Parts: sequence; C-alpha cells; structure tokens
Amino acid sequence: MKVAPGDALELAIESLAAGGDGVAHSDGLTVFVPRSAPGDRVRVRVVLVKPRFARAEIAELLTPGPGRREPPCPYYGRCGGCSWLHLDEAAQLEARVAIARAALERIGGRADLPELEVVASPRALGYRARARVAHEAGRVGFRARASREVVDVARCAVLDPATQAALDALRAAPPPGAGEREIRGSDALLVAGQRLALPPGAFFQANASLWELWVARVLELCGTGARAVELYCGVGFYTAGLARSFARVVALEGVPAAAEAAAQNSAAEVVCAAAEDWAPRELARRAPELVLLNPPRAGCHKNVSDALARCGARRIVYVSCDPATLARDIARIGARFRVARVVLLDALPQTHHVELVVALDGD
Repeated sequence: MKVAPGDALELAIESLAAGGDGVAHSDGLTVFVPRSAPGDRVRVRVVLVKPRFARAEIAELLTPGPGRREPPCPYYGRCGGCSWLHLDEAAQLEARVAIARAALERIGGRADLPELEVVASPRALGYRARARVAHEAGRVGFRARASREVVDVARCAVLDPATQAALDALRAAPPPGAGEREIRGSDALLVAGQRLALPPGAFFQANASLWELWVARVLELCGTGARAVELYCGVGFYTAGLARSFARVVALEGVPAAAEAAAQNSAAEVVCAAAEDWAPRELARRAPELVLLNPPRAGCHKNVSDALARCGARRIVYVSCDPATLARDIARIGARFRVARVVLLDALPQTHHVELVVALDGD
C-alpha cells in the first residue's frame, strides 16, 4: 500500500525508538509516532513519508498501552522539554534498558553483554538543577516541540526548587527581545561533601538528586591504583574523587574555564588541551592503569578511540549520554577490551535520554 502525507492509519505501537518516538509498522513501512506508548492502539495522520520510514501524529487514542498515564504537567504536548511524561517511570526505564542494549549489540557488535545495572533517580520530578530557557515578547519558558515558538511556562514539573525559583525570577523581569539563557539553582556542585566551583556557562550533570550516587558508582567502577588519566574532565565532577583513589591523576579538558575550575576542584594534574590532539601523543606514554572519559554527545574523535585501543590500560570507564556514539566508539576501541559492566543511570526522567557507564577490561 502506498502511504502519503495526510493518510489515516490504524497502528499498534510496538516499542520506543532511541529518539523517543513510538515505533509501529504498516505494510512493511516503519512508522514513528511521537507521544505514543508500547501497547497503544492509535489512529494516526501521516505527516512525512520517506523511502524506508514515515512519521505520523496521533489523531485518536483507541486503546492505551499498559504504561501510559495522564501526564503530570499541563504544558505537556506543547512544551518540547519532556518527551515521555505520558509514560509511567517503569515503562520509561524498560525502554531505556532496551535502547541501551540494542545500541551496544547492534552498533557496538557486543553480543555477550553482562546484565545492565540500573541506578534509579531518587526523584522522578523536581530534580533538574539547570535548564535552558527561551524568552520572546514577554513569554518565558521552553521551545515548543519541533518549533522555535516559546511556550510560556510558569512552573516546570522537572525543575528542582532552587532552579524553579530562578525561573520565577526571570519571569518576574522578562529579558528584552528574543533569545535563550541558562538558569541554575546554584553556582556550585555539592558532591561527597565537597563544593565544586562552576564557572559561568560550565556544563554539569543536571540531575541534582542523582549526583552522589552517580559519582560513587563511576568511582567504584574505576577502582584504585597508581596512575589514571581522565579525558574530557569538565569542571572535575569525577576528578576530585579519582585523585583520592589513584596516586597520580592526569585530567584533560579542552575548555580553559572548565580546566581552571577542575584544577581548583581537585588535586589532579589538569592539562588544558583537545583530547584528539593530546591522546595520540601522550596517552600511552603516561602508562595509565585506568582511563576515565566522559565525551560530549558526539562521542570521541577517532584519534581518541585509536589511542585508547593501544594505551595499555587495564580498564577503560566510558561515561556517555548517547548509546549510539558510545557503541560506535567501543567498536573502534576493539575486541581486546571486553565489556565487563554496564550501568544505566536514570539521569533525566520524563525524557528519552539514556546515560550509560561502561567498564571495558583489557585482555
């Protein structure tokens, strides 16, 4: 059957894709449906058709799937900030585990995976310590789904109290013109009793309720020893703890302000350089027992994964916010390193994002 934009279809949603949409099939064509849930039967309107897939919007929910719920936010469906508020937390977690495993098996080529360990977020709502806010013509909130329109949001279900207070203050005196700015509940991170300085604009993990568990699990995977190298260290979220576990730590960060903060926040030797330039020259020479890395969503430059493959470390711990690029990099690092442990951090509840920590052991 030929499908065209505007057509109506009745579909059964089978699963959730890595981008957050529900997945169904119609006469061999894969159809992606936003805001759908596994087990839903829906009537949809097709909005885009490509040779191998189509996209559609729900016109009518005929039968809800077992994980569907009433979204706990009046802005859901218009605001583009959350993608899975219509799913209960158990359904969200089940989907994240399936997405992570599929990426590691299919893209990473690792069929013999250990059981995924899950670190649940202590809070499903009210957890975010930072957010990117849009403003225009007196409206302050978040971008609409698939649009540049600003949805005026008075109260966000996922912001923690301090960050909601920052949103309240911004709404009380809306900035002129149109643009975006970051709001945050604090100018520092408090992790394991240590206050970590944050320069303006610095990246940090948004889920404040998970910080302690997050750092503890990553450091547990890293273990102890004499020499460690950390790549993409940022402001030192893991670096201070790593420097307490290893006698010598070299931490690399390419953003000068973040590297300066990491040096203040830890006892490590902090080097400000791009990982793709530094790792091919220096990584093997430093003879690390452990390499810890937390690259951006795009993953590692091939220079870095090649350097990891030949660095001689007994363990590599890779923290990633994108299972697909993580899996690609693991494939590049090669079969000499086996996947010893996989930890899924429930870092951003109510969204489709997946955060993984993978421990790779050398032969």
